[in-house]
Amino acid sequence: MRRVSLIASFGAVLLVLLTIIDAGAVPYGVTDDFSPHGVTGDFSPSGGSQYGEAPQYGPVAGQIMMASYYGYSHAGNMTASGELFDPQGYTAAHRTMPFGTRLLVSHGGSSVVVTVNDRGPYVDGIDVDLSQAAADTIGLIPLGVAPVEATVL
Repeated sequence: MRRVSLIASFGAVLLVLLTIIDAGAVPYGVTDDFSPHGVTGDFSPSGGSQYGEAPQYGPVAGQIMMASYYGYSHAGNMTASGELFDPQGYTAAHRTMPFGTRLLVSHGGSSVVVTVNDRGPYVDGIDVDLSQAAADTIGLIPLGVAPVEATVL
């Protein structure tokens, strides 16, 4: 019985400590000096709601993002913007950028201009999904996933 009491006491103390530690955490976006991945820029939300459109973020020049691509298996599927996906188009999916945002995406000395027309990617560590044509233009196809430099035009 004493052992159960000791384990319960330890659990209670651990729970209190974790609550105190979590209470001192700073929520994402609260501080002005927040800089994900060392990139600086205007990251403050300027709109959006809990259930509506995603928050809009200001342009960031030359932001490094992890990119992947999606191709023919998605051809003809409806994108979040309402357009049909065309793997030969120069388009991209991003979680928060407004639809219609044009990006200059560069990798390995090659660049392509894409238009954001879809939401995603929904994979941890991937920031942008490119259409197959865009990925092919910058040499991303053999790699599958790679860092790219993206600039809002």
